[in-house]
Amino acid sequence: MSSQTNKAFFDQFFPGDFWSSLDRSRFVEEDHSMFGDEHIFEFLIRTMRPQEIVEIGSWKGHSANYMMDLCKKNNIDARVVCIDTFLGGPEHWVLPGGLETLHRELGRPTILERFLGNTLARGNAGKIFPLTSDSYAASEILRLTDFKADLIFVDAGHDPVSVRNDIMRYYPRLSETGVMFGDDYQYEPLADTVHACARELGVQVLVSARKWVFANEALMRRITVPDVQVRQSFEGWVHP
Repeated sequence: MSSQTNKAFFDQFFPGDFWSSLDRSRFVEEDHSMFGDEHIFEFLIRTMRPQEIVEIGSWKGHSANYMMDLCKKNNIDARVVCIDTFLGGPEHWVLPGGLETLHRELGRPTILERFLGNTLARGNAGKIFPLTSDSYAASEILRLTDFKADLIFVDAGHDPVSVRNDIMRYYPRLSETGVMFGDDYQYEPLADTVHACARELGVQVLVSARKWVFANEALMRRITVPDVQVRQSFEGWVHP
């Protein structure tokens, strides 16, 4: 995909001075992360060589930065748009210990400051961009600007309804050869939702560890990771 494909989107929302205009004194570098299953990210980046990546649900930016680090390692000129409110989900507000991870100031979580600080520390400023919105509004923004992505990572809501909505809203934003993948396959109700969406969309489901992948024909021909399995329904999760 040409870097000019989404030029209007970036010109409007993330002009050339976006990163330089930010107050970096507010940035915080923090290593707290829920990131895992690195081998799937490596397989998809190496195989698909995406130039435009969308991540739905970014938390403090570790998965987005890992994808960008992989792109640089593989000489791919890529950008990542990270869709998140950066306000945390219900689990952060309600579950024991969750509030501490939000680092609230004046009642507001400071997750965005940590996302930006981590991205700057990894040397990915100018390559990763936070679209600070809920997933529905962001899907409309991408639709109205005709944004196209080569790779979409779904990791926002962790319940079947939220996951279905994100899959069906964002799947049309894929480029002709684009691939969508997501997290939390180990939860059977969510996995059932993934398979139901795949049947509606007419794609195969690949599974490894906690990650699921909607595989098009091009990707199916290039599976090189031995612990990736094709699944028609949930049969437990595959740990490498």
